[in-house]
Amino acid sequence: GGWGNLGGGVTQIVMGTALFPLFKTGMSAEMAWRTVCLVPACVGFCLGFTIMRISDDAPKGNYAEMKKNGNMAEVSAAASFRSGATNLNTWILFIQYACCFGVELTMNNAAASYFKSKFELSTESAAAIASIFGWMNLFARGIGGFMSDKLNSKMGMRGRICA
Repeated sequence: GGWGNLGGGVTQIVMGTALFPLFKTGMSAEMAWRTVCLVPACVGFCLGFTIMRISDDAPKGNYAEMKKNGNMAEVSAAASFRSGATNLNTWILFIQYACCFGVELTMNNAAASYFKSKFELSTESAAAIASIFGWMNLFARGIGGFMSDKLNSKMGMRGRICA
């Protein structure tokens, strides 16, 4: 989906334009920026804990219940890992994802600092402009997923890899 990692852009704009000015009032700008980064970490931790408590493991239910009812085969973690690690498609997709997501994380982390130092913008303005990179996920991930689905329907997994 297109909302995949929109969080990078949202985090930049919320932290830079809403939270940073609040934190800046009682501490240095550098310390405020470092401290404000704790907010999304705490929100993420609380959200993860909540999801873990209220959601199912899969659309058909929790794994323990499915195994108990015979709907899911008992597979050891080692066997599952071995199956994935020996699949060539896994490694191709791993490398592709590492490259694209590594660039995205670098951009999300460095863009605001770059705009602030290079163009002498305020931290708030630099964060707002840097957030645009994350907002691109609204269409870029959607188009990529659409292309992947179309090629998958015609060529199978090889089509997804090509996309």
